[in-house]
Amino acid sequence: MLIDLGYLSEGMGMIFMREFMETAEHMHCGEGQRLFRKGDATHHFYTLIQGEIRLTIGVNEQHVYTVRHPGDIFGWSSLVGGSTYSAAAVCIKPSEILSFDHDILMDLLGRHPDSGFLFFKKLAEMLGKRLLESYRIIQGEEA
Repeated sequence: MLIDLGYLSEGMGMIFMREFMETAEHMHCGEGQRLFRKGDATHHFYTLIQGEIRLTIGVNEQHVYTVRHPGDIFGWSSLVGGSTYSAAAVCIKPSEILSFDHDILMDLLGRHPDSGFLFFKKLAEMLGKRLLESYRIIQGEEA
């Protein structure tokens, strides 16, 4: 499941956004490099700058999505209390990503409660929309 970092940050204060972006670690990911496996502990979430990341699930690593739009975030399990990732992520093209540490972000959100509230409100809204999309897909497959 992907979330647009641009949308997620709309309406946040400039000080919060400056501090938020200062927490980001810029990373390069080579073709074939694995960022995380399903079941790995969730310490980070990521946003794509450029490139392509394949998300897979299951023993056979079934392809479920390709992250290819700048600003999309993945590894969101760390944002919602998940202790492990629900999918695996592998770079299928050389990619640039931003990595955000869960603990640092939670501290930042605690210091900026208005922006923190808005951040999680938008996250819940986007996850709800994705869930409804999943329901529609399931209903279409069953019909």
